[in-house]
Amino acid sequence: MEPKTFTAPTTQEALELVQNELGPEAVILSVRQVPSGQAWEVWKQPYVEVLAIPASPKPISSKAPTKRADPSTQQAQKSALHLALNNLLSQKQTQNSPAEIDPRTYLAQLAEKLARQQVEQTPPPSPAPAPAKQKAEVSIPPALIQARQALTEQGLDSEMIRDLLRRASESLNPKVFYDESRLRQALGKQLETYLRILRIERWQAGKARTARVLFVIGQSGAGKTSFCAKLTAHLQQSEGRHVAWVCADTIRTGAIAQTRAYAEVLGIEPHFAYTASDLHQILSELEKADLILVDTPARNPYNSQEIIELGELLTVAPQKVTFLVLPASAKEADLQQAVAAFSPLGINAFVFSKLDETRQYGSLFNIVWKSKIPIAYLCDGNQILDHLHPAEASYLSNLILSKSS
Repeated sequence: MEPKTFTAPTTQEALELVQNELGPEAVILSVRQVPSGQAWEVWKQPYVEVLAIPASPKPISSKAPTKRADPSTQQAQKSALHLALNNLLSQKQTQNSPAEIDPRTYLAQLAEKLARQQVEQTPPPSPAPAPAKQKAEVSIPPALIQARQALTEQGLDSEMIRDLLRRASESLNPKVFYDESRLRQALGKQLETYLRILRIERWQAGKARTARVLFVIGQSGAGKTSFCAKLTAHLQQSEGRHVAWVCADTIRTGAIAQTRAYAEVLGIEPHFAYTASDLHQILSELEKADLILVDTPARNPYNSQEIIELGELLTVAPQKVTFLVLPASAKEADLQQAVAAFSPLGINAFVFSKLDETRQYGSLFNIVWKSKIPIAYLCDGNQILDHLHPAEASYLSNLILSKSS
C-alpha cells in the first residue's frame, strides 16, 4: 500500500482529511510541521503534514517482514529523520550525550497521542497489536551528532546552533546527514551567512577626504600597534597606497620606540600627536595621504572615564572609520564588555587579532552575530608581512568546522 500525505493548518484538520479518505482505521505513519510558504517567509504559521496508509484487512504481525517500495521507503525515512532531528533540536542543551535520545520511543508516543485525538474511531480488537506500536527503525545520524558536538565545543551560541541545524534540516538532502564530510561543508556554508564583512576600499568610495582617517581603538594588549604596521605593509604592497601613520599612544611606555621601529622597516615617517590639537594639525598637513592610520591610546573597557577621553580624541575627525581590535584569545565575557564600552564611539568594523593563540573561535561568531558589526581584518601572528588577512567568512567557518580545530 502506498502511503498518502495530507496537509492542513492544524493537526485536527489533517486527521479529518485522513479519516474522510482512508477511513477511521487508517494507520498514521508520521506527523511533522512543514513550512506553509517559501523558505524566506518565516512569518507564516507552519502546516501539519500527516503520512498515512489505509488499514490492512488482516491484523499486522509485528514479526512479519515488511516489503516497501523504494519511493515510500525514501519518503518514510525522510519523515522519520526530520522528526528525529526536530526532537534533537528541541531538547535543552545539557551535558548529556545526544546519542541517548531514542527517536523510536518519541514516534510511538506521538502516534498514540494522535490516535486518541481521532473522532469516533472504532477501537481495534484486543488481540491485534495497535498500529501506534509500529516503530520506525531510525536513529539520529552519527555525523549530525558529531557536527553538533564540534559546534558546541567551539563555544558557538546554543541558539545559533539550533537555528543552524534547523535550517540545514529544511534545505539539505537527508543523505547528507550520514556523510560527515559533506555535512560539515554544508554547515560551513550556512555558518558564513551569520557573518558580515567590511572592505575599507568600498567604505571609502564616494566619501569625503576626511574619510581617509582610520582610528584604531582597543584595550591594552589587543594588538593595535601591530595591526597598524601590518595594515600599512599590506596596503603598500598590494595596492600601492600612500599610508600615513599617526601615533597618538604617547603615554604607554615604549609605544613611541615601537612605532619608530615599525616605521623604519616600512620606510615611512611616523607622526606623533600628544594632544587633540596636535592631531588636528597633523591631519590638516597630510593632504596627500590616501589613508591616515591613527593608533590611539589603549583604554580599559571597564573604566568609563577612559572611554570618554578617547571619544574626545575621535571628534577631531568628523568623518572617519573606526576599527575595534579584539584579541581572539580573550574570554567572551571580556569581549562583550569591550564591544559594549566602545560601541558609543561608533565602531565600523572589528579586527580580530591573535587567532594563532587559541583554538576556540565560537566567541568571535557570537560577537559578530549579536552586535551586527562586520569584520574587516584577521591577524594570526607577529610578522608584519603575511600575517594579516582581509576578513573572509569562509576562513572563519573553516576554523569552526575544521576536523583539526
